[in-house]
Amino acid sequence: MIQFILLFAVYLVVVVLGSYYVNLYVTHDRFSKEELKAVIPYLAQLGNKITADYSIPAIALTFGVASLLGIAFPMLSEHWFLNSSILFVALFLAFPLVKKNIERANVTTGGTLYDTAIFIFVKYYNFIVVGFGAGTATAIMYNWAVYKSIHFLWFLANFILISILTGIAVNHIAND
Repeated sequence: MIQFILLFAVYLVVVVLGSYYVNLYVTHDRFSKEELKAVIPYLAQLGNKITADYSIPAIALTFGVASLLGIAFPMLSEHWFLNSSILFVALFLAFPLVKKNIERANVTTGGTLYDTAIFIFVKYYNFIVVGFGAGTATAIMYNWAVYKSIHFLWFLANFILISILTGIAVNHIAND
């Protein structure tokens, strides 16, 4: 269990740091040593933005549940479908569309559990995507490395796709 938690934490740190460097590469033609070293101010700015715009308990809840679901699906079976990026890609593509449709309908909270869930989804959907992606990537890494239940090339293709899309979701959080 400790291995799994450490793997999850390291993967999440690598994706967040990777999103900074990819964003730096995309936005600049040339960069200085100071820009390459400025990852700590980026992390501080990201942390400040998150704490100013979002509720930490709500982030913890949505991120935690999404991460557990992302871990659970690949760990349920050795089947190739569950040990792939298919579910994550479907969520990654569908969530922005669902959010846009909900916002277009101008859903307001009426106090019911359903309205509260819709509000949480609209506000925290990027955290849900990052949590589900990190959980799925960690689970398929674990299934490949420990159980040898999936082939390396299948693991690698799915892992790369999940990592790229999770990095994009982290970038959305940083730039929204």
